Amino acid sequence: MHDDIVRGIAARRVKKLIERGVLGAKQVYRIIPERTFNRRLAKGEALKPAEADGVARLLRLTELATKIFRDAEFARKFLSLPNPALNNRIPFELAETDAGAREAEAILLRIAHGVYS
Repeated sequence: MHDDIVRGIAARRVKKLIERGVLGAKQVYRIIPERTFNRRLAKGEALKPAEADGVARLLRLTELATKIFRDAEFARKFLSLPNPALNNRIPFELAETDAGAREAEAILLRIAHGVYS
């Protein structure tokens, strides 16, 4: 994964993830501005490492939530709504940074282990 991020993930691969419903366009556009993403897509370019890293964070968070809840749709909903355990912040929005993504992951792991407070 590290090498893919450093080389840059092809924008078309991310577009396919959006089309398949794995990632939401809104979440991707919080990491990569829509115009920038569409320009990279039109030119067949790869994402810059920081952009690819952001997409990897979204995927990591989505996969963890799906694994814990065993329901992809519920996982996406959970990640899209304000969470009291995160001071009413939205997990997908926290994923803009690695530190924020780790906070959201910590809440998911607490849920997985039955710690709800």
